[in-house]
Amino acid sequence: MNKPDETMPRKRSRRKTAVSLQIMALLGVLSLFLFSYLPMFGISIAFQNYTLSGGFFRSEWVGLRHFREFLSDPVFIMATRNTLIFSFLRLVIVFPAPIIMALIINEIPYARFKGAVQTISYFPHFIAYVVVAGLWLNIFDLRGLINNVMMNWGLITQRIDFWNSTLYYRSLIMAVDLWRGVGWGTIIYIAAISGVNPELYEAANVDGAGKLRQIWSITIPSILGTIIVMLILQIGGIVRGNLDQSVLFGNIFNRPVSYIIEHYVLDLGFGTMRFSFATAVSLVQGVLSLFLVIGCNWLSKRVSGKSII
Repeated sequence: MNKPDETMPRKRSRRKTAVSLQIMALLGVLSLFLFSYLPMFGISIAFQNYTLSGGFFRSEWVGLRHFREFLSDPVFIMATRNTLIFSFLRLVIVFPAPIIMALIINEIPYARFKGAVQTISYFPHFIAYVVVAGLWLNIFDLRGLINNVMMNWGLITQRIDFWNSTLYYRSLIMAVDLWRGVGWGTIIYIAAISGVNPELYEAANVDGAGKLRQIWSITIPSILGTIIVMLILQIGGIVRGNLDQSVLFGNIFNRPVSYIIEHYVLDLGFGTMRFSFATAVSLVQGVLSLFLVIGCNWLSKRVSGKSII
């Protein structure tokens, strides 16, 4: 007698599992198409004099007129300068901070204390930016904590108007970025460090290497790939700023240093209803970001052999 094929139920089970996974993937692809690729057809209004009444198909085509306009606009030049300055400061000051923080946390020998440090450092990331702005605006207000402390200690004789001064604005914004983002940024690097082979550290101890030598010769080279990937993504966002900061911390007095491209797009797109003009600015930002990511990825692959793809 022929024995029943025992592999058939297994094949049916695998087929059902595969179909379920494909359906889940299809929903993701459909969502990506609807919310990421389909809206890209709206880029066409950057080359039109778009009006709500005319829509996509009856609005006048004007070619590159909007691009020529904003490239010669002094306000756009000011916003671009501020955006690039903030991006450079974040690249130099904020980007290395989570790496240093992760290395420090990794060296804490007590598990409970390490967990407490991580939790406390993550917490500011989950606070709404409006609350963050209100907190920092009050602390550095004319009648705020910092001015009161410095006056009581005799460090100053006249109160400093921090947020209305172009002199202090950038430094304060970097402090806000560090306070809110460093703890959250360490998550990726701590995960990368946890994957380092412990035998490497044991061998280094046998050879007499100290903690700093182990960090420099083992930990950092082991997480270099993660650092490069994060750096590439950071460089890709150089032409984009933080709109929340510009809107919540910016005012008429610090506008020369607080006004960024996203704020410019918001004012032109919704303030004056020039949708085509705002789209043209955003399109240039997107194209530049794409080329920056591709260029940095190519350069990193050539120099270090590590890249995103």
